[in-house]
Amino acid sequence: MASPRTTHYDDVLRIIRYIKGTLFYGLHYSTTSSLILKAYFDADWPDDPNDRRSTTGFCIFLGDSLLSWCIKKQTLVARSSTEAEYRALADTTSEILWLHWLLSDLETSQSSPTDLYCDNRGVIQIAHNDVFHEKIKHIEIDCHIIC
Repeated sequence: MASPRTTHYDDVLRIIRYIKGTLFYGLHYSTTSSLILKAYFDADWPDDPNDRRSTTGFCIFLGDSLLSWCIKKQTLVARSSTEAEYRALADTTSEILWLHWLLSDLETSQSSPTDLYCDNRGVIQIAHNDVFHEKIKHIEIDCHIIC
């Protein structure tokens, strides 16, 4: 977005042609929906017995409309399900920060914090309790990004 080139324009045209051909496939973006971000994330631990890496998944909504989603393998092997979920939280937080910057560039800045929904009590405790971070120094960088 900072320095568009001809290849970017070609890609945009390709995306518009794709959207034009798939108008009735099911994603709906309402004009009356609120402009508040909310996110859901999850991770499994471990999914593949060959590489022992967990899979991260998240989806981020702008009001009632799906704005961003991702499913990918984590880069490191998690030692616990809580660690896998915490890494998923860090990935989701990074995406939310990027979306905050993008929305502010589009003059639709977020005035309130983004709600993150999680189903793991360990992750919630780590995110809320600074003392707990000493026990998990191997994921310290993720702790800083979430704070």
